[in-house]
Amino acid sequence: MPFADVNGIRLHYEREGTGIPVVLVTGLIGCTSFWAKTVPMLTDSFDVITLDNRGSGTTEYEGEFTMSDLADDIAALIDRLGLGSAHILGWSMGSHIALNLAARHPDRVRSLTLVSSYLKRPARSAYILNALASAYGRGEVSADLVGMTMNTLLRTSGYFECAEKQGKRLNHPHPGAANNMSDQMRAVDGYIPSKDAALVRVPTLSVHGLEDIMTEPVCGDELADMIPGCRKLRVPGEGHILRPQTYIPAFREFAVENNGNKPGRE
Repeated sequence: MPFADVNGIRLHYEREGTGIPVVLVTGLIGCTSFWAKTVPMLTDSFDVITLDNRGSGTTEYEGEFTMSDLADDIAALIDRLGLGSAHILGWSMGSHIALNLAARHPDRVRSLTLVSSYLKRPARSAYILNALASAYGRGEVSADLVGMTMNTLLRTSGYFECAEKQGKRLNHPHPGAANNMSDQMRAVDGYIPSKDAALVRVPTLSVHGLEDIMTEPVCGDELADMIPGCRKLRVPGEGHILRPQTYIPAFREFAVENNGNKPGRE
């Protein structure tokens, strides 16, 4: 289990595959396992790096942090691994980390892919997520209840209907230590995407599921429209979490197209 000592933290990351460097950045309370089905779709041609942001997984940190801190951690990891730059794909909260990275460290970013992102924080989602984070931090609700409640926002109705018919037990995210979710929500609530969107000059792809109820597709459109030349991929039947087979092939093409003659891992 590799760690990198960067920016005063002990950052857990995973690395698989060879070729063009790609960093996958997950969302609220997500860890490297979020990408379990995605990584195998890339390792034939890509050097794939995943990581646990501050406030998730086994990354060790102390104190509060901002979105810029999370972006700086990735910039430092890119430097530590000697990548020079990489294609950055961020999902949900991770898309804002990626956006901030592209705005403030454009030399580290070959292309930017924003999945399930938004320009303005959806009030309904913030309402329930902040309530969950606070209650979990106080020990008033269980980790399972937090994860199950989040699942109702992350998944489509069809996902639950299919599971019910099959009698399938559903997995749900685990919020980790008591303060982690609150720490990440503080960073999310303090971030203003519009300031960074106006600065982005790297090739950008916006991906959104058309059945996303946590951040509705219009939220992604508003952000994409602020980024010069941003392409859009809108996926029918997908929610906030998109099945990787519905967008990773398009991401692969986008990354290769915008890689130029930059080197990859042999």
